[in-house]
Amino acid sequence: MNQNRSTRTRLAMVALGLAVIAGGLGSSTRVAAAQPAAPAARRSAVDEAIARWTQRTIIAATDPEAWTSLGDAFMQKARETADPGYYRRAEAAYRKALGVGPRYAGALAGMAWVQGALHEFEQSVEWATKALAVDPTYQPAHGLLGDAALEMGDYDLAFKHYQKMLDLRPDLSSYSRGAQVLWVTGNQRKAVWMMDKAVNAGGSYAENTAWARAQLALLLWSQGALLPAEQVLEAALKATPGNHHVLAAMAKVRTARGDYAAAIDHYKRAIAVVPQFETVVALGDLYAVTGQTDEAEKQYALVETINRLNRAAGVRTDLQMAKFYADHDRNVAQAAQEAEAASRTRKTVYAFDTLAWSYCKAGRYEEARSAIRKALAQHTPDAEILFHAGMIYARLGDRVTAQRFLYEALSVNPHFHPAHAVTAAATLAQLGGRPAE
Repeated sequence: MNQNRSTRTRLAMVALGLAVIAGGLGSSTRVAAAQPAAPAARRSAVDEAIARWTQRTIIAATDPEAWTSLGDAFMQKARETADPGYYRRAEAAYRKALGVGPRYAGALAGMAWVQGALHEFEQSVEWATKALAVDPTYQPAHGLLGDAALEMGDYDLAFKHYQKMLDLRPDLSSYSRGAQVLWVTGNQRKAVWMMDKAVNAGGSYAENTAWARAQLALLLWSQGALLPAEQVLEAALKATPGNHHVLAAMAKVRTARGDYAAAIDHYKRAIAVVPQFETVVALGDLYAVTGQTDEAEKQYALVETINRLNRAAGVRTDLQMAKFYADHDRNVAQAAQEAEAASRTRKTVYAFDTLAWSYCKAGRYEEARSAIRKALAQHTPDAEILFHAGMIYARLGDRVTAQRFLYEALSVNPHFHPAHAVTAAATLAQLGGRPAE
């Protein structure tokens, strides 16, 4: 009951943020007012930064660095709270910076950052390109161009920009990005090595390092290395006990261990901090697996609420919702439509995987086969993609290929999902194969 009340409070705060956006941010006073003052004793590091840079913009209203730094602080606040309202507050600050310094690279890159966070990657590219036209050595702009390339499926271009980032300044930001593209393109071992370097590099905020630790743990979890993943997360929880990324990652590990009670507890604690889409879905799935149907439906209803709030804030959520619907056999025709629309411009491994899975659930098996081939092209070591491939080929009646992919999924990570891993093993057995030991 306390968790539900806490979640409602967080969502109310998000709704308040959207109301602030709707009101507009037309002056420096109104930008400052967008962030409610917190008692000094309870202010986080990012709250302190927002207060400090807000004060600076009042004193030096024509200083583009002050406005840009305020925008950066709002973007960090968005990272820590998953409140999309902070994206528009950041955008207002960056536009103020550009009003007094039209060629200020940090503000131009800031606008790219906002557009990337909203999943508007074409616009992100435009702004980041402008930043590099001003300063070709501006490292964050290369990162944002790499992010856009990664999210649109141009992995060679993503490699190029991330390598430039590393050449200019090896840090948590560049190492972690490099790890992500390495993993997507099949180099699991090097991805783990590079994410470990990101952790050791540390970030400007405790949240940055905690996020990197959670990502490292998830990379380890994805290959079934549960003990190393636990060790990383235990260290992270000591340093940042309330970080929602770390709590959610630990919940995944506990789920893989079969300790569902502990996993549910960690998910609930993570959601009490930030009701993030993927975490809420995962908790709902765990309730469903443990027979708590009513509790599962409450989480799935919360998913729909989060989706509405994100869309109202301008965040594109088509792929997220398409995958959710396909996974849960809901609105499968709509799932296929949304995945089709997204994959026209976002030609990524995950977009094609979602499209394939949506087609499969809609009974469009030939189209599913065409899409899953594209999802498999980079040899991403993701058990869920391999599971989808196996199920699609099983529906097509290609027993040998289905067996191969299902066996590979369970070999990569035998506990990749509390329900789907069981389905993979059962289907493999029906096909006459034997799950990985």
